[in-house]
Amino acid sequence: MFGAAAHAETYRLRYEAAVLGVVVLGEVRYEVAATPTRFAVRANLRTSGLARLFDQTEISATSAGVVSGVSLAWTRYDLSHAYAGKSRRVLLTRVGTSVSSQVAPAFGDMGDPPATIAQQSGSYDPLTGLFALGRQIGAARACTGSVLVFDGRGHYRLAVSPRGTGDFNGGGYAGPIVQCAFRYEAIAGFDFTEADRARIPVAEAWFALPPQGGFAPPVRLIVPTPLGAAQLDLRGYESVG
Repeated sequence: MFGAAAHAETYRLRYEAAVLGVVVLGEVRYEVAATPTRFAVRANLRTSGLARLFDQTEISATSAGVVSGVSLAWTRYDLSHAYAGKSRRVLLTRVGTSVSSQVAPAFGDMGDPPATIAQQSGSYDPLTGLFALGRQIGAARACTGSVLVFDGRGHYRLAVSPRGTGDFNGGGYAGPIVQCAFRYEAIAGFDFTEADRARIPVAEAWFALPPQGGFAPPVRLIVPTPLGAAQLDLRGYESVG
């Protein structure tokens, strides 16, 4: 797996989100478990601190699928999103190249233009997309790669390019990293104008390069905002395999 000897591996990662390095917004957990034939991903986001005064949000999501050499084929994605006293569940299932969705309550519209059947079937779900991108970076041990994602409404591309290399020591990980420009490209399923698309910021993402190879876990994400830089930092790191 990952272009080297196939092996099982598990990552349990915990992050803290903050603005300007002091205003805590919440916590994110991301867990990956993979064998030579199967994978499962789980994530949870919960707002805390000052962010709870504006929008108390919790997102829980899972994804699972099949590993075939360097390829991933997701089969099920299940997301529950609770926010401001409301909630929505998005369930995507994939059989071959056919993607079906159950969204409750349904979206008011599917964007302009909506994601096509071909775009949906040719994409990862969001959790598998991040896993796949980390595998590409880990295999190359460099900031290279891109993935297409469909989340039930939006279809977009995540891509990285080189910014630098270095070492990181924090949250339980100590070792080499690559520093990447991290781009989000909205393609379909949105109500964006061209001006909206032009305002999407280029983020900076740092990925760990564990000595055993394989998946390169993100350890830091920095996103420019009108209020200052929003930053997601690693606070817990556990690797098995």
